[in-house]
Amino acid sequence: MDNAMVDSETLGVRPGSILLSLGATMFCPKTGQLGVDFYVNIDTQSCRDVGLTEDQSTVDWWKGQSKEARAILLPDRVPLREALERFSIWWINATAQFFWSNGAAFDAVLLESAYRACGMEPPWQFWNVRCCRTILALGNRKPDRKGLIPHYSLHDAQSQARAVAATLRTGIKL
Repeated sequence: MDNAMVDSETLGVRPGSILLSLGATMFCPKTGQLGVDFYVNIDTQSCRDVGLTEDQSTVDWWKGQSKEARAILLPDRVPLREALERFSIWWINATAQFFWSNGAAFDAVLLESAYRACGMEPPWQFWNVRCCRTILALGNRKPDRKGLIPHYSLHDAQSQARAVAATLRTGIKL
């Protein structure tokens, strides 16, 4: 299992935006089996300290999200550098190779920007970034989030991984 589905929650949609949380799960695209998970909440001030910024429209958008989604972001926040170090260790220990996310121009790009702001290198290779959104569009499928908390990055990663695997099992070939 060398595929990682990654999801982040942020305070903006552009590279250089503050990261609120980072969730990921290892998965097998052929079977849909999920593997080891990763989750961390990130201290917003530590993001500001390295130059990451927030977008008022995204801050306002968060105010309209569920209590559960907002509450999951509050406990156990760690500094950005520590969160990225933990993610890198998880990535290596999980033997991840492929970085999947819901949009090739979002999670990987924002996360790479955060790594660079901390003077760190991301653990994945840019040529191994995969786009969940494209696969799901080709299969006319959406992640099943029943019983999950929307915008809880671990739940989002898990539901996206399952949806990609289900779509690929229908015969869509890349």
